Amino acid sequence: MGQVVRQDVDELFVGQFEHALDAKGRIVLPASFRTSFDESGFLIKGPEGCLALLTPDRFRDIAQTMASRSEEGDVRHRSAKRSFGAGASRVLPDKQGRIAVPEDLRSFAHLERDCVIVGAIDEVEIWDRLRWQQITEVGDSLLESPDEFIDGEQP
Repeated sequence: MGQVVRQDVDELFVGQFEHALDAKGRIVLPASFRTSFDESGFLIKGPEGCLALLTPDRFRDIAQTMASRSEEGDVRHRSAKRSFGAGASRVLPDKQGRIAVPEDLRSFAHLERDCVIVGAIDEVEIWDRLRWQQITEVGDSLLESPDEFIDGEQP
């Protein structure tokens, strides 16, 4: 999938929260994130094996970009669009702020019980807790020299 560039970020998601999946495959969204998903949200397969929870506007932006690219005739773009749509799931938090995570997406992200919900600026990521511990070590090491990382220089 090509990178979608957004000029503005209407919703900022920050923070890290530990939650557990219940027996029905539901997870509680942090209270600070819930209002962004009042209408609905979209779960997709995210990078590095996590799930990404997108607002309807963010999902629409990505879907429209993919649809436009697929019309250009490249089979790779059509294939990516199909996989993106087929792998996505619309979710709506219940009164307790829980969303149901479909089995296929739980399997993709290896979510069994202990999870970490991460505010990743323009989206919410849901990680298996052990996998998050591995991934966060890499991110933390990049932030040890933030000027180099932000400027695009390699240490």
